[in-house]
Amino acid sequence: KGVILRGGGLDESPHAYRRLPDVLAAQGDTVTVLHTLTPLIVVMAGEKEFDPYRD
Repeated sequence: KGVILRGGGLDESPHAYRRLPDVLAAQGDTVTVLHTLTPLIVVMAGEKEFDPYRD
């Protein structure tokens, strides 16, 4: 919804990740959230770009 994927592979699609509230709910009382950060922008190398930090 309003997200454009430029560069990167399909594994970096926002749809490949679980929603944070769902993940935190699954953790129950085992974690305490002190802060929640909201990314403003994410820039990634394209599939054919050399990335020395890639897994």
